[in-house]
Amino acid sequence: MKIRALVMALLATALLILSSCGGTGNNGAGSKDEVSFRATVLENNGSNLLVEPEEGSAELRSADKISVHVSDDVKLFDSQDKGINIDAIEAGDKVQIFYNGLIAESYPAQINKCYKIVLMD
Repeated sequence: MKIRALVMALLATALLILSSCGGTGNNGAGSKDEVSFRATVLENNGSNLLVEPEEGSAELRSADKISVHVSDDVKLFDSQDKGINIDAIEAGDKVQIFYNGLIAESYPAQINKCYKIVLMD
């Protein structure tokens, strides 16, 4: 009987620990597709942006450079919410990147599921 109670307690503890690892992203909104961060564009090659996350962001703790894949599905806007194309984004620009919360651990790190990029003023 004691072994069964011990096993149940260990399982409950493991579930509690694993459930706390999920997180809610940077903005606390609770949805992975709403995670965002601000960054400086280092390079734009037309289908990927190489960016440096802003100081203090969780993404900067993961990597100092992140390659963001910009597919045809990614919505691009300026700071006035006007649609733009990828060519409007240049090295040195500040952007806010919305993505699914997953960053591939490589160098540079990679974001493959980006939903929206906003070019900041």
